[in-house]
Amino acid sequence: MKIKKSQLKEIIREGIKAVLKEKKKPVIKEDKMTPEQMKFAKPIFQAAAKKGNFKIKKIYMSFRPQAEIIVYNYGKDSGNLYTVWGETLTQSAAQAIGKVVEKNDKSFIMGEPSYRPKFKFSKDTDYLDLYEAAEFAGIKYDDKEYDRLFRKK
Repeated sequence: MKIKKSQLKEIIREGIKAVLKEKKKPVIKEDKMTPEQMKFAKPIFQAAAKKGNFKIKKIYMSFRPQAEIIVYNYGKDSGNLYTVWGETLTQSAAQAIGKVVEKNDKSFIMGEPSYRPKFKFSKDTDYLDLYEAAEFAGIKYDDKEYDRLFRKK
C-alpha cells in the first residue's frame, strides 16, 4: 500500500495534535492531608522555619509529610559557566557569603577586569520532610501518633 506525501503529512499533523491535547500528569503524586494530619505536622514545620528563617511554600503529603521550602543557591559566574557552590536558607546569608568571597577570592581581585567572575545567587526549591524538620527544630514528636496518622494499615 502506497501513501502519498500529502496523506503522510496529514497523519503526522493529526498525531501531533493528539499528543498536544493529552494532559500531562504530575510527576509528584500529592495527597491532601486531613485536618488532623495537618494539625500534627504544621507546627513542626513552622518551628523549623522560624529557627532557620526560611519560607515554606506549601505542606503536602507525598510518601510522607513534606514541606516545599525556598533556598538560595550561590556560586560564581565566569563567562557562560555558573558554578554552584552551595545553598543557604536565606537570601541575606547568600549575600554575606558573596561579600566575603568577592573580597578574598583571587579570581575576583586579579586579572583582566572584563574576565573577572561575578558572584551570583538564585532562588531554588528544596524539600524538607517531617523528621528532618523536627530534628532541625529540636522537637520530639510522638511516634505512635505519627504511625496512627500517616502509616496506612
